[in-house]
Order: sequence, then C-alpha cells, then structure tokens
Amino acid sequence: MVSLLHSYAQRLQLFFRNAGWSLLTLLVGVLLPLVGVVTIATDVAQKDPFSFEKPLMLAVHAQAAPPLDRLAASLTAFGNTPGMLPVTLILAVCFYRLRPRLTYFLLVCLAGSVLFHAVLKDVFDRPRPTFWPPLVPEADFSFPSGHAMFATTLVAALAVMLWPTRWRAATVLLGTAYVLSMMWARVYSGVHYPTDVLAGALVGLAWVMALNWFLKGHRWLSPQQ
Repeated sequence: MVSLLHSYAQRLQLFFRNAGWSLLTLLVGVLLPLVGVVTIATDVAQKDPFSFEKPLMLAVHAQAAPPLDRLAASLTAFGNTPGMLPVTLILAVCFYRLRPRLTYFLLVCLAGSVLFHAVLKDVFDRPRPTFWPPLVPEADFSFPSGHAMFATTLVAALAVMLWPTRWRAATVLLGTAYVLSMMWARVYSGVHYPTDVLAGALVGLAWVMALNWFLKGHRWLSPQQ
C-alpha cells in the first residue's frame, strides 16, 4: 500500500514538473484575462456605466498639452492599418527566414485579433465617449479598443516567439511600455473608455496565449520542428 501511494506521488510530481508551466500559462495568460473581459463585458452589455471612468478620463484630459496631443495622434496613426501593415510584413519576412512556422503563428494571431475586434464591436455597439472633442474622430463603436487589442496581440506573439532567446526580457519590457502607451493614447484622445482599452488588451493577451498553449501541446512551435 505504501509503495503504491509512493508510486502515485511520484507520477503526480512528474506530471506537475512537466505540465506546471503549461498550466500556469493557461491560468494566468488565458483564464484570468477572460474572467476580466467577461466581467467588463457584462456591465457594458447591460449599459451600466462604470463610475470611475468619467473622473479618470477627465483627469487624463486635464493634462492635455500640444506635445501630448502629437504623441497620442502619432501612436494612433501607427496603430491604424497603414501603420501596422508594413510592420507586420517586415516581421513576417524576418521570421520566415528563421522559421516559417513562426511567421504563420504571427499571422494567425493578428488575423484572429482582427476577427475578434470586428465581432465584439458589433455585438456590444457601445457608443464612443463624448466628454470632449476627440483628437482623431472615430466612426465605429467603442468596445473593445482595436488599437489596444492589436498592440497586445503583436507584443504577446513576439514574446512567445522570442521567449527561448536572449531577447525575451527586452521584448516583454519594451512591449509592455508600448501597449500601455497605446492604451493611454486612446483614452487621452477621447475615443475610448478605460474599460475599452483594458478589455482590448485582455482579449489580445488571452487569444495569443490560448493559441500558444494549444500549439505547444501539439509541439507545433517546438524548436525541434
């Protein structure tokens, strides 16, 4: 009986040793972001305003200045299709020369983000904020932020692909700064609520990490492949 329990304990220890990081990725990278998105989306669907958003947005707008206007407008322009498309093509070519599967992974991540963005916009049809005239007017709905979603998707995909290399720390640090800057720019510009940019970032993160978790399970992104 003791030997049998010891055998089961060894198997359980081996399981967590082999699958521990995978389970942690699933929990932190996928499940927790999805819980956050569902929490925000539930109130958005019920048309319940978040009490903290207006004071927070007005506090951000109170810091408005011409240099910040130019920075927010530049980040917005970079996050639009004309800005993102050349970056995507350059990255796709560079990674294809290293390992074609990395390029496929990047393109699937970004394509999925585009799809999620389009569907969620139509489902929730949240109006844009009207607290002040926006820097760059937008014609579509507010929730979730496509700029925040695309930025997070790109950064998360790059972090996944570069994780085995010495560039992973720089990718995570610089990428996080870029995502936070994009989130700030969209709120500062007056075209998104804070929960729009937060939900967009969480959707992008959950999508990339879920795809990575699935493909890692099938060794699709394994360095040996």
